[in-house]
Amino acid sequence: KRDEAKAFLAILPEYHRFMSEGVNARNSLLTRVFGMYSVEILKEKESSDSTSSYKGKGNGGKWNGGLFIPSVKSDKQPKLINKEERVYLVMNSVFPSSAATFITERFDLKGSTVGRECSSEERMTKGANAVLKDLDLKREVENELEEYSDEGFYGDDNHLNRRRTGKKSRLKNYGIHIGSRKKAALMAQLRRDVDLLNRCGVLDYSLLVGVADMEQSIQRNKSEYDRNSNDDNQSSKVLSRLLSWIDFPLPYYGAGKTPVDGGNLSSLVGTRNGKQVAYYLGVIDFLQPWTVKKRLERDLKGLAGYDKREISCVAPGDYASRFLKFVDDHVT
Repeated sequence: KRDEAKAFLAILPEYHRFMSEGVNARNSLLTRVFGMYSVEILKEKESSDSTSSYKGKGNGGKWNGGLFIPSVKSDKQPKLINKEERVYLVMNSVFPSSAATFITERFDLKGSTVGRECSSEERMTKGANAVLKDLDLKREVENELEEYSDEGFYGDDNHLNRRRTGKKSRLKNYGIHIGSRKKAALMAQLRRDVDLLNRCGVLDYSLLVGVADMEQSIQRNKSEYDRNSNDDNQSSKVLSRLLSWIDFPLPYYGAGKTPVDGGNLSSLVGTRNGKQVAYYLGVIDFLQPWTVKKRLERDLKGLAGYDKREISCVAPGDYASRFLKFVDDHVT
């Protein structure tokens, strides 16, 4: 979009300085932009003007300063050229190129809860490629905490002491679970990233999260190794074992040393629903400026009865605070 291209040029000096600083260069979750390119696409259209400067007859097939048109007899009118400009931003992908083969869940998290859920139709048709959103994760976490609370107060004798004291120890591995140290590093960097985006006056960005089931991947490697172990070829056995070690602990070849470096926090090992997983993370879509159109969208949705604090379109400062709080509440 033209507005996004202008927004990128406006924030480019700040973005470049930020991404050049030591800790941010290593850890930032903002997608790395490699370049912005303007491409002109030429489209032909029939001319209704027979006096066009593109003369195909009587020029001996020579270039006359317009298009090169061979001197062939034709009843068609000469063709004019329309130019259509398209702007492309080239940036690194949050997910590895082969992600579709092993990523089992995807989340796009903005911190907004109005209309932010994956439809049952999308889940049915896309399966693991369906993009889950804020409400999906929020409901899942609420259900986990509710189940834990019920179990804690009304469960078996293992919880007797907790019931007597009336205290409930907090469940610490719900939602997107990476552990306290990794979460502290993640939130510290997200605060720096979001502070930059707030200063640049942009909004509508989201944390993209991919979940890869490591246990499933390790089992797949083990099965492949077992198959090759039946082979008499000793070199096949050695190669298979080597590849199984290369593939561990992350679920694709060369993990952690991808050709495109998304930063130290772009892939983290954790757990999800009791299983060991790898998380791929990145902040995407951060080129939407806070325009008059966006202000009008916020006000109209407020008049339509939506909670103006929860809709996606809010002022950059409010968006930043809400985004960080949501991530902090649902990452453990």
